[in-house]
Amino acid sequence: MKKIFSIRVYLILSHALLLIISLGSIGFIWSRNEYHVITQELQKLMRERITLIANIIGHELTEHNEVKLEQMEFPQLYLEENMLTVYIDNLGEIHDLIPGSVSPREADLFMELNSQYAVTDGSYTMLVSSETEVTNIYAASPVFYKEDQRIGVVCLLMPIGQIDRYIVRLRWLLMGAILMVALLGVGVSTLLTNYFSLHFSRARALAATVANGNYGVRIPESGPAELRDLSHYLNQMAEKLQDQLKMRQVLLANVAHELARPLAGLQLGIESLRNGAINDPELADDLLVGMRQTIRQFESLLDDITLSAQSETQRPIKLKLTAIAVKPFLQGIGTRYWTVAESRGIKLEIQVGDGVSTVRADEKRINQIVGNLIDNAIKFTPRGKTVRLSAEKGDDGNIRILVHDGGKGIPPEEARHVFEPFYQGDVGRRIKQGMGLGLAIARQLTNAHGGSLILRNHPDGGAVAILTLPTGIP
Repeated sequence: MKKIFSIRVYLILSHALLLIISLGSIGFIWSRNEYHVITQELQKLMRERITLIANIIGHELTEHNEVKLEQMEFPQLYLEENMLTVYIDNLGEIHDLIPGSVSPREADLFMELNSQYAVTDGSYTMLVSSETEVTNIYAASPVFYKEDQRIGVVCLLMPIGQIDRYIVRLRWLLMGAILMVALLGVGVSTLLTNYFSLHFSRARALAATVANGNYGVRIPESGPAELRDLSHYLNQMAEKLQDQLKMRQVLLANVAHELARPLAGLQLGIESLRNGAINDPELADDLLVGMRQTIRQFESLLDDITLSAQSETQRPIKLKLTAIAVKPFLQGIGTRYWTVAESRGIKLEIQVGDGVSTVRADEKRINQIVGNLIDNAIKFTPRGKTVRLSAEKGDDGNIRILVHDGGKGIPPEEARHVFEPFYQGDVGRRIKQGMGLGLAIARQLTNAHGGSLILRNHPDGGAVAILTLPTGIP
């Protein structure tokens, strides 16, 4: 099986390789430049030296018709190797200016270089290699008799093996320095990758824990900005998954609770019909009407669950828009809930302001929205208090429907959750207060109409739901 390395290994290796390549390239270019500078300076000194020797030879030949040269050292230069100097006349005869210093093989080299690089007017130098593969500086300068007659050439050959060895040693030192820097870079890279790896390991552990179904784990949101963002999003994901798990548990519990009593009623009705109630037309009709109402409750419950699970962007809610007179509409829906409020000792008041006429909306959905708001207000209003249902014209010309309960208001810690599906505030009241879908569905249907729905505490006490609907087509 192919071995897969961790990101730490790849980061360390890439860092070390980058350091070696970059520093190695810089070192190689610098050493070549250093070699070029040294040889250029040496060639300059050699050119000055060979010009001086050529002038001396020309002067001696002009004055005495003979040459007497003593060995001369280059100024400010120390060389272990011997510097070979010869004079080659126009007849091709070679004269060793330093007696005994030039061997026959070296004399042949001088003759070859002289024939290959003929000197005409000025002095010059160049780098050449001998048979021993040692680099030499070859210098040559013409010799003139009485300053106008060329009578020969002075040649000088100086091995620079010491400089080659110096450059080689320099490159080895550079290589050692590069390796040391690379090791230091690997150390720094290791520390950095260990630091980042720690955060990634935490993120990986969180992902593995969440994958195993445990959504309660969180990781510290620390480190660089990118790692903090990653930790934040992972924690947020785990929190949302945990909330969804709780919502699913609440949904199952609430569905089971909401279905239990109607199903028991249906079963009781069926058993009664089977036991002879079907033979009594009046009793059978009452049982069938009750069973039909129970089935409608089921349909309403399923509709609520479907709406809460439906994405507003993926599948928009279809509306049948009609002109709805606000005052008769509120009076009708108030009449429907008056009996429920009265049975709980709650007074229901309806008030419609001046200038409130009609809205363009889906009557079924508006009934569902306002019905959910009134039902929610009745649940949280204690006995002896009042629920006020009113309508007014807003400053922007839109119609506002307000449902003001007589409860204690919305606790600050619950204000931002009230429109979430299945949220019911106090955990102990969830089953008693229904499915927890009323406000979530009301806002979803309001958005489909192009309106808005907010819920806030009223200055006079209690909570007020404000439904704003446009008067025109949304």
